[in-house]
Amino acid sequence: MLPGAANFSETRELARQAEAAGADAVWVTDLRRDPYLSSAAALDGTQRVRVGPNVAVAFARSPAVTAAAAWDLSLLSGGRFVLGLGSQVGPTLERRFGVTVDHPGPRMRDYVRAVRACWEAYRHGHGSYEGEFYKIARPVFQAGAEEGYEIPVLVAGVNPVMTRIAGEVADGFAGHAFNTPAYMRQVLLPALDEGAARAGRRRPEVLLYLACAPDRATAAAVMFQYTVPGYRRVLDYAGKGEVADRVFQLSAEGKRAEARKLIETELLEDLGVVVGDDLEAGMERWRGLADRLSLGVPWYGMDAAGQLDYCRRLISLLRAIK
Repeated sequence: MLPGAANFSETRELARQAEAAGADAVWVTDLRRDPYLSSAAALDGTQRVRVGPNVAVAFARSPAVTAAAAWDLSLLSGGRFVLGLGSQVGPTLERRFGVTVDHPGPRMRDYVRAVRACWEAYRHGHGSYEGEFYKIARPVFQAGAEEGYEIPVLVAGVNPVMTRIAGEVADGFAGHAFNTPAYMRQVLLPALDEGAARAGRRRPEVLLYLACAPDRATAAAVMFQYTVPGYRRVLDYAGKGEVADRVFQLSAEGKRAEARKLIETELLEDLGVVVGDDLEAGMERWRGLADRLSLGVPWYGMDAAGQLDYCRRLISLLRAIK
């Protein structure tokens, strides 16, 4: 997963290097740059790997806008584009994009169906969609059918409700680094299976993001950004709910350095992080729990130059594993 701070020329070059190092996919973020423009840059720098956002914030964009961007990127790349979608937690969605969303799980189900309905309309030159939350009467504004590719859709989730939705409607589940092996095994994978069974389909492919950091303090800084009430269930399940409450309290009091230190000492070993150069050891904990692992550099606690340098380091480590 490429750094959120990378500009488009840097994204193109890093994607090229990752492909040469043996990666089978290159993912971009929805942090600083537009994820669809970043995907275009990464596709331009590569020839064989899958490319897409892990993940784009769905509810900040209408399904029709997302469908058009994904369709065109798939055409641009000869079918290598993968659409990764996430809901983002409510407070961040409102503060960052100025939108509020109700019923995120059912809404995501409807969103994915609306996107796919737009793609079908592009293929046939006509069509519409009417769902629980979205109604699109005319996705084909300029008449004409167009051949395209089958575009895989990933849906991200941290809690069981959204994970069941992914099992029901997505081609893949994008797991979060704020996770533990036990939570993945005993909560998320069963929820994914339940959603798939509800829809009469097989479990979708599982892609798990691991946050890679050069040191423990930086890893803790990243995990601090994810230690939010909406994700508390992960820590409850690990028997660390009281630690989460202490982190929340310290953060509310403006004692962020103390909160990060508490995460470093009490939580880091439980979560989906890889510290230092031993990628294989960091990935080993997740063997059998995911079909693919996505290794991402810190987007918080490290400046732009540091993010780029550490991404290059990860690519060199990947090359050594190969």
